[in-house]
Parts: sequence; structure tokens; C-alpha cells
Amino acid sequence: MATPESSVVLETTTGPDTLDAVQRTLDALWAAHEVDEMVRIHMDLAAGEIAANIVEHSGGGDAVRLRMEATLDGNAVRTTFLDDGHPSPVDLTEVRMPEELSDRGRGLAIAHRVLDELSYRRDGEGNHWTLVRSLTP
Repeated sequence: MATPESSVVLETTTGPDTLDAVQRTLDALWAAHEVDEMVRIHMDLAAGEIAANIVEHSGGGDAVRLRMEATLDGNAVRTTFLDDGHPSPVDLTEVRMPEELSDRGRGLAIAHRVLDELSYRRDGEGNHWTLVRSLTP
């Protein structure tokens, strides 16, 4: 079970400062615990990509409520996002890197590549994203 020191939470409404708030939240977790630099970089990158997709797509141009929780849990860092926006049409089994000259569509592929687990589900509360990265580099 996570202790208060091993878990950080962000509750916000999406807007221009959301990505900075996501990074500050992760920075608070990293400041409180020794975590390998590559693990931190991978989680920072993946969480930023998922948060950017939520900000850009989930509200259809409107702000959505967003809850993020990052936890050091056993041998992994787990970050979850919950938003009350539109359902995501994504099929994570089909995520691939786009054409080289494409200027969009890399975020999920990058997150998928640097994480040990990336999952999405939709229920009555909204969109749930789970990102897991082993603490072992």
C-alpha cells in the first residue's frame, strides 16, 4: 500500500498550465524518492504525452476535470489519469509510429515504447489511463 510520501496527486481543470502542473507533480515525487534518472525520464515523457492528448482531445475544445496520481508502488512507478471528457477512440493494440514526415500521432507510440504498461478504459466516471514503469532501469 502506498504511503503519503510515495504518492502525489494533481486535481485540476485542463488549460494552458496543465502540462506544467503534471511535470511539477512528478517532480514532487522524484524529489522525495531516489528514482533512477532513466525511469524518471521515461515516466515524465509518457505522462506528458498522455496529458497532452487529454488536454487537446478529451474536451473537444473545452476544459475537462483531470485527476492524476503518481505512486511508487513496490517495484514500479504507476501514474493514473482520470478525466471526464469524451471517450477516446484509441485502440492501444494498434498504436504505431506514424510516417516519418507526419507532424502528429507520435505521443501514444512514444509512451507505449518507454513504459512497461499503458492501458486505457472508459467507465461511468470517464477516461482512465494507467502508465506503469518498472523502477529497474
